[in-house]
Amino acid sequence: MLYKKELISIVGLFMLIACSSSLWDDLPEPIATFISTYYPMSGISEYNEHNGVYYVTIKNGATMTFDSNYTWLEINGNGVVLPQLFIQDALEPKLVQYLMELELTDEVYAAKNDPREVILDMLDYKIRYIKESGDISQIGGPTN
Repeated sequence: MLYKKELISIVGLFMLIACSSSLWDDLPEPIATFISTYYPMSGISEYNEHNGVYYVTIKNGATMTFDSNYTWLEINGNGVVLPQLFIQDALEPKLVQYLMELELTDEVYAAKNDPREVILDMLDYKIRYIKESGDISQIGGPTN
């Protein structure tokens, strides 16, 4: 009887691995590279594309959105801070410098990237970076 339970468990595990592997195979190469770089050793629980926008969910982790050029549009850690490597590599240098000066690089929970601005979600406020002017401001929070 124990053998049968073990066999069922092993088959179930292989099915989970195969499903995750299939999702990895479906990802466009630039998105797969992005995930491997900033979320190494992570599995994919969901992936789909709609009207040229790609949606990816890391198993027990972040959700991500990419445009048709595979540029990240939104990364949400879902309660977990975003990887420091992502903060340093993917954000505008002036914004990274601002975060480093205030020692906030390990306090970013989500990031939204559009053509005009980048919005970072901190614990209880947001930081807005205007790309054209380089202006950085805090939105909400205790000091606003």
